[in-house]
Amino acid sequence: MRMGVMAILALASLAACRRDGYQRTSGDVGEPQIVALSVRTQPEGATVKVNGLDRVWTTPCDIADFSIGRGMIDLVVSLEGHETLKTRVPYDGEHPAAVKLKLRATGAAKPADPAPAVVAAAEPKPVPVEEPQAKPAPIKIESGLGGTRVKVTSPGAKIRLRAKTVVSEPEKPGEYLLPDVPPDKVVVELLDPKTDALIASVEFAPPAAPIAAAPVNPPPAPPKPDPAPVEADRVGQVKLVSKTFGVFVKLDPDVVLQPGEEIIVFRDGKEIARTKILKVTPADPNYPAGAAQVQREGAIQKGDEVRRTKP
Repeated sequence: MRMGVMAILALASLAACRRDGYQRTSGDVGEPQIVALSVRTQPEGATVKVNGLDRVWTTPCDIADFSIGRGMIDLVVSLEGHETLKTRVPYDGEHPAAVKLKLRATGAAKPADPAPAVVAAAEPKPVPVEEPQAKPAPIKIESGLGGTRVKVTSPGAKIRLRAKTVVSEPEKPGEYLLPDVPPDKVVVELLDPKTDALIASVEFAPPAAPIAAAPVNPPPAPPKPDPAPVEADRVGQVKLVSKTFGVFVKLDPDVVLQPGEEIIVFRDGKEIARTKILKVTPADPNYPAGAAQVQREGAIQKGDEVRRTKP
């Protein structure tokens, strides 16, 4: 009875040494083998060959062999009905290299990245991601005396101004003055340079007008002496009075003025100032017949009538 038990144990020990047709020989006696490679596949049951050895393993498996040393390990993984994979993994000689492979059935569509996923023991360092920088605004809007100034700061930007009056100067391209804004209403529209489609808009609405208190027994204004009548021809109307840009007159059609010429400013049919022409600008959408910049004299206001003395 005792001899039978010992025989069974010997047979079990001999079977444990077998691994896929490989038997331990007398030359394998030595120090215990160290697991160098851990292979997992999906699906399981694949045959694994390492470094061209005659010995094979079946997944899932932990591979140890005296011939496996530190460095790159060549793997060949095959399974019936699936494509054979060949790859290389690094082994540091101390920690097992972990390999996880997903086998593709024969004839299946290839994924975008055909390389097998290899999970190394060391974790990769995170790569810092730079924050995106904010783009500068394509236009700049500034409020000042006499109105609002709009500047195009981006060379490729295209804008459209919806206002009563827009003043531009040839020597300052991309810069516009919007007189009396606020309180006058204006809309600044940013357009697509290729399609003229509206991208964004900014609107300036007039603020609520304060309620002025009525003066108590205001003193009567002294009467102004009537100026002597002057024979003169009308040449235009004052459209802009600004400390920054000066006084601009919207010329009537077929009027020709020269710099240095003297003109007279009237309000309600009465002369209020005499001044001279400084510069004459060509016609544009806001000034169809052109404009004249005049020297600022007296209390010239927007809407005053401008005349030229008859010879």
